[in-house]
Amino acid sequence: MNPTVRIQPPKTMASIRHVAKTHIMHGRSTVWHLGSLAFLMAWIAIASEPILAQDDTAAPSSAQADTTTASCLIHNLSDMAESDAQTVALLVCQALRRRGIDVGEPVYEVPDTANVYRVGVHFLGEEVLLRVSHEIPVGTILRERQVRLVSIEEAFEAAGRLVAALDSEETVESTATMETLITEDLEADISLWAFGLAAAVAPGENATPAPGFLMGWHYETPRFGIFADFLVVDNGSEKNRFQYGTITVGGKYFLLDKAVAPWISGGASMLFATQSDAFVQDGAGIGVFGAVGLEVFRFNQNRLAIELRLNLPFSKLPHDEAEEEYEPFYCDSDDDFWADQRRRDCNNNDRYAGPDRYVAPMSLSIVYLW
Repeated sequence: MNPTVRIQPPKTMASIRHVAKTHIMHGRSTVWHLGSLAFLMAWIAIASEPILAQDDTAAPSSAQADTTTASCLIHNLSDMAESDAQTVALLVCQALRRRGIDVGEPVYEVPDTANVYRVGVHFLGEEVLLRVSHEIPVGTILRERQVRLVSIEEAFEAAGRLVAALDSEETVESTATMETLITEDLEADISLWAFGLAAAVAPGENATPAPGFLMGWHYETPRFGIFADFLVVDNGSEKNRFQYGTITVGGKYFLLDKAVAPWISGGASMLFATQSDAFVQDGAGIGVFGAVGLEVFRFNQNRLAIELRLNLPFSKLPHDEAEEEYEPFYCDSDDDFWADQRRRDCNNNDRYAGPDRYVAPMSLSIVYLW
């Protein structure tokens, strides 16, 4: 059986236009739907943008979150004892809190974006350099201060001053007080003039203390000093008179290298015009002296010192008592120890002069140095 064969009629121009029109309508519908979908997505994106921006503002970045509380970072590159490094950092942290700065306990590690106060101790020989820097983020230094210490123990005084200088943006030197002085505050290798008031006595002699003055020159370092001065006193009394003058050259050693320091000194002296009702020195005599004293305000150009000095001449002073002060005696009297001397004096028509005396004047002076 032969299969049936269907023959398609030829397409006319009208049918072709109908098919094309149908495809065009389907294309327009598709484009409209796609455009509507794109418009809807764009509108959603635009409407949601302020919300997302607000959320980003409300939630700070990690760098912003780290700056609310500062970290106290221990920076120990000198291989110093960990206990010393931690104690120094602790002193700095406590000083920061006293200044109202919110800072945590000392740590060794912090995030790279942290707000830190770095505390570093560096050594050069026996000298110590204490350095504090404020960094945000780590490695970006906003401010820093440093100070040289003679020993690590001076960190007790220096920590508060470093923080005060860092916070107020002043120099470390300007933060010095009498309670926070360190060796670096001392005026080293300084030349000073001296002027002061003095009072002197002759121990063992019946003489009234004599007032006077002292003037001289000093050259001082934190531990040592040399000086030369001139002192003269005179009580101006007609009875129990005492007066003397001295020129001295010597050195001193400060027992402390602080702003308030006791010292001891010694040197050579030349005494002249030493006299009283009982003795007299004609001309000058040489000797030595020893002294103790106390100097204050050493971190300043203007200073104050008090000194107690004892002069020790190498010779005795000739006795020169007035004749009317002797009790009458007979030349042939032998009832006392000086009978032989008196008898020789009578034979020589001289009055009795008595033995020479050793006189060691002592002075107390208050001196202003500038």
